[in-house]
Amino acid sequence: MACLGSSAALAATAQPTPAQDAAQQAALQQQRAQVQAEYAAQRGACLQRFFVNDCLDAAHKKERAALAPIDTDLQAIALRGRLRAAEDELRRVQANRAASQRGQPDRAQAEQQSAAREADLAQRQQQAAQRAAQAAAAPPKTPATAAAPVPTPAERLFPAPAPQSQMSPAQRAAEVKQAEADFAAKQKAYAEKQAEQARQNAAKPSAAPLPVPPPSAP
Repeated sequence: MACLGSSAALAATAQPTPAQDAAQQAALQQQRAQVQAEYAAQRGACLQRFFVNDCLDAAHKKERAALAPIDTDLQAIALRGRLRAAEDELRRVQANRAASQRGQPDRAQAEQQSAAREADLAQRQQQAAQRAAQAAAAPPKTPATAAAPVPTPAERLFPAPAPQSQMSPAQRAAEVKQAEADFAAKQKAYAEKQAEQARQNAAKPSAAPLPVPPPSAP
């Protein structure tokens, strides 16, 4: 018995289908028309009586009592129809939204990926700028295997003196002595040249003096 009661409760709470509502609505409309037709017949009969108003009032009350449950059921059917239409519209909107979201990537994820790409590009540019600055600040590298310059014939005949830092004390003393000898030789050559010039000037005949002009006539 308990099982039968629970099954009946479930059946009572189950919502009718649109087809069932349509059939019930048609039956209720037919019942309503029949009640109105009966009221029209009673109204006509009341007009034949002496107490017309009392008869009409009684017939009208009877009509309202018969139409009340019918109108209540019709309103319930109309309400269920509006609810079903609202649910269908909600499902349609949700389906469209889900389709649009499936077709487009998530905005937050796309923005996060774009920000990550921009950060990576900025880091690469910064590293490239640092490498360029380090390369500009570093001194130029000389190849270890670079060939030594080939000396010219004059450099081979008269090699340049060794730097002072690479000469021994004996070499420096010999270089000073050689410089003094060269200077003495230059001085001797200059003196001999001056003496030869003086001898040549003395050997030349002296020029005759210019004639004195005669005195002018008085």
